[in-house]
Amino acid sequence: MKRHPKMLLFALMILTAAFFPTVVICAPSSQQKAVTEEQETDYGEEEYKEYETASKEPNFEKRGTMLLEFMQKYPKSSLSTAYARPAYENLLRECFEAKQFAALEPLAEKWLKLNPNNIQTLGYIAEAAQKLGNKQKYVDSLLAIYAQDPRGSYAVDILRTYREMKNQEKIDEWTDKILKMPEYDTDFGLRFEFVQKFMAEDNYPKAAHYATLTLKSVDLVKEPSKDVQDQLRKVRYACHLVIGMNDYKNKKFADAIRSLQAALKYERHGEPYYYIGMSQWELQQIEEATLSFACAELVGGDIAAQAKEKLEKLYKEQHNDTIVGIDKIYRKAKEALGK
Repeated sequence: MKRHPKMLLFALMILTAAFFPTVVICAPSSQQKAVTEEQETDYGEEEYKEYETASKEPNFEKRGTMLLEFMQKYPKSSLSTAYARPAYENLLRECFEAKQFAALEPLAEKWLKLNPNNIQTLGYIAEAAQKLGNKQKYVDSLLAIYAQDPRGSYAVDILRTYREMKNQEKIDEWTDKILKMPEYDTDFGLRFEFVQKFMAEDNYPKAAHYATLTLKSVDLVKEPSKDVQDQLRKVRYACHLVIGMNDYKNKKFADAIRSLQAALKYERHGEPYYYIGMSQWELQQIEEATLSFACAELVGGDIAAQAKEKLEKLYKEQHNDTIVGIDKIYRKAKEALGK
């Protein structure tokens, strides 16, 4: 099933360009520092030199430490507000662009303490945590971002991370959230993943639940391409088969027959014919059951031998323990299959 997950680069490059234009944060010029009779600077020469030294430090981590110390030492200085803060934000961007994630993570965390809930900073932390393999920090950052900007792409990344962490409680919680989002109404692949997951666990009730949701999603797909049409056909077959098998296991034989017959509208395999036959047998529809078993055998596949055994057993029960004349059943089955 082909899907296009939206991994977190958060359009950070785009956001960065918007918030931080590509210019070097410059120290005040000598003209800006000049004292006039009308206007006086609020910082001295020593303070300016401290800022200049910090802002020009080539080592990312040292520069971050020096800038933070400068802002703490001179919190009301115009150098702090107009220059040191942008310089630190520019530092985070440089780390991100240079892919220096080991430096970016602690630098961004320190900045977040001074600027709580800043989405840009949370994005840097999330990106660094993901690249460094820290899934818990990654998902915590995503959750903080989602709390302010509850878009579906973030929710999908959160769900995907919880699945990697095998946190089933959170998987269920975020699956429910996503499936209620209108933008994912047609994402049949997301729903079908859970059909496959629960079938692998032999959990037919859960698989049937998601199969029903998948079919509803499939019906909303507009103007699918040829490749998508092929996917939809296979998904519809599988979902009707799963629902039919769940009904069969719950002894809802009439419902099982309807669902299994619906599956055969999309794909022709032996399993639906076989379990239609088993359901008909349970409902004492003997003639119909023998025909269904014959169809299952003729279609072939893993179930063919089992279908042949059931057909002969059922036929013998009705014909004095002999299979003489069983060829008539096969002829009818061939006609029904269009062979």
